[in-house]
Amino acid sequence: MLTIEKELFEINREFIKYVEAMKNSLAKLEKTEEFFIMDLSEFDKKVIKYIALLHPQGEFLREAVAYLKITSFLDKISKSIKNVIKRKDELKDPKINALYQNALSTLDTLVLAVKNDAIEDAYSSIISYEKIADELYKDLVMEIKQLENIEEILKKLKLVKRLEQISDNSKTIAKYLLFAKEGIDL
Repeated sequence: MLTIEKELFEINREFIKYVEAMKNSLAKLEKTEEFFIMDLSEFDKKVIKYIALLHPQGEFLREAVAYLKITSFLDKISKSIKNVIKRKDELKDPKINALYQNALSTLDTLVLAVKNDAIEDAYSSIISYEKIADELYKDLVMEIKQLENIEEILKKLKLVKRLEQISDNSKTIAKYLLFAKEGIDL
């Protein structure tokens, strides 16, 4: 394997490690050690260094650029998970829990797709999860607006928005991964 491929393989492994750490923290509803030590800015620097030093072309460059774009969405997912962990007691509500389970399934599908190099197959599932999240979110917003305590309304709205965003950001990541692999505009 050429150096350029080895380095990109290592970047891909680190990406998988980060998404798995996020999925595991969300599943356990606590910040795992792996989640706590994630350093997305260091990941970004590693990708930039790869581009600057190895001058990749074609599919290698496309994949590196996709990882650069993905980092900001990983950061958004990470922040959403931190918020969900803080508000985990709210997951007792069956509708909020359904949105939580959907977010978890979306991340799980993303992890499996990347590990098995099957993003093309998983993309439609991730889109479906995102659509389900949108519908659950809309229903929850209507329900939450009926509450009387404004502080409770704001906290629940923030929580359900964060859960919905996990699926939305996962879909965007999958889109970039598909672009990296196929080179087609989505």
